[in-house]
Parts: sequence; structure tokens; C-alpha cells
Amino acid sequence: MSYKEMPDSNDGLGRCSTCKHWGHSRNHAEDEGSRLKSCIAPLIEYGYLVGNDDVADNGALVEDDEGWGMLTAPSFGCVLHESK
Repeated sequence: MSYKEMPDSNDGLGRCSTCKHWGHSRNHAEDEGSRLKSCIAPLIEYGYLVGNDDVADNGALVEDDEGWGMLTAPSFGCVLHESK
């Protein structure tokens, strides 16, 4: 196994593998069949032209020069989780 496996914690966060925002390719990145997938959660802004005031207090800004921005693994926990 080439990636580090961490035990799931009981932190109360939903996991990407069960989230409706996970695994929808944002641009040219291919999510199908990949262990790492992109996220389209509405409070995550992507790009270089997004102003600080355009990001919600519970959101995030990801630089996005290649079109894929941010990829997460299935057990990543997130406060923006919404069940499928």
C-alpha cells in the first residue's frame, strides 16, 4: 500500500466517501476510478481572482491553476459534508 492509512476518528465529521459533493470532476480532472477525487461543495471557492471577502467564514479558497484545485481521499472529514 503506497499511501498512509489512518484509523477513522470519532470526530463527528462526515467523510468524503459519503458526501454528495465529492467525486464530481470540476474541470479536466478525472474522478471516475480514482481514489482521490475533487469536491464541489458550494462554500469552497476556486481560483486566483476570488477576493478574501468572497469566501464565507466557514468556507475555503483553493488556488486553481491546473483546473483540479483540491483532491481528497475517501476518509477525509469535512464540516461541509452533506450525505448523498
